[in-house]
Amino acid sequence: MRKLLLLLAVLMLSAVGPVQATTTAPTDDVQPAPEHVLTWFREKAPATVRSHGSEAFPKAGTEEVAAMSVGAPQKTAVLGRGTSPNKAIQTSERWIAPIYSADDPVGAISVNFDAEVAKAEIVRGDSRLGAAIARAEKGVVFLWDSQLSAWFALRESTVEPADTAGAKIILGAVPTVDFLAQRDRLLTSSTPVPAAPKDVPAVTVNEGRNLPVTLALILLVIGVLVGSLVWLRSERDESDPEPALPETAPAIRRKGIVGARESKMRFRDSGTKVSVYKSPKKKDKNSSGLSDD
Repeated sequence: MRKLLLLLAVLMLSAVGPVQATTTAPTDDVQPAPEHVLTWFREKAPATVRSHGSEAFPKAGTEEVAAMSVGAPQKTAVLGRGTSPNKAIQTSERWIAPIYSADDPVGAISVNFDAEVAKAEIVRGDSRLGAAIARAEKGVVFLWDSQLSAWFALRESTVEPADTAGAKIILGAVPTVDFLAQRDRLLTSSTPVPAAPKDVPAVTVNEGRNLPVTLALILLVIGVLVGSLVWLRSERDESDPEPALPETAPAIRRKGIVGARESKMRFRDSGTKVSVYKSPKKKDKNSSGLSDD
């Protein structure tokens, strides 16, 4: 009987052991930053914010950007591919800190440390992200999604957007497993679209079946234009009178009075024969019959 009870106890312990091993939740407390991280955020971060000020804070003036300060850094995690939290949520050496303008959080700056060397700085002029980091809530881990270029916040078993870019993907808190599944579908279904050249306007064609209709419309427009031009040309030819032919030899009328008759002379072109007609003179009664010639 005693052996039977001992055997039952061993079986119960072996059954409870795997259940406890599978219920692991990714919870990270706020970790103190090492010295090289604190030094960079204290000495290099303000200059980095100023160098990215025109892009991150386009509405702020130069003096306002120069007066901005950087708060305490926090360690973050990164999102990889997969739908399992243990696989998709990975630890990283990227640290993030809020950016203040006076006492108001207006953005955030993050940097990745590779062998204690700062690389890949990111400056975001997003007040929503700055306010979320400035709260420094215990048990909240900020997740950087490099594929979606967005920040999220992991709170116990839910994921919520931390910046404006993340709010365009999820509206509020979503269970971690559901968020990872939705994100995986989004990354799988999305296909990169090549950017159109800057100098050449992009022409969008919806479907291949619309191409014949487009060509038919183009040909119809060209036909109407050609027909209109031909009609206008014919109308202009009919409305314009034929130009009068110039006379080859304009007649020049000269009048000379000899006695009571009138003599007329016509001069024609030099290429034709010229005839000169002279009207005879009437004999005067008192003349002797001799001509004046």
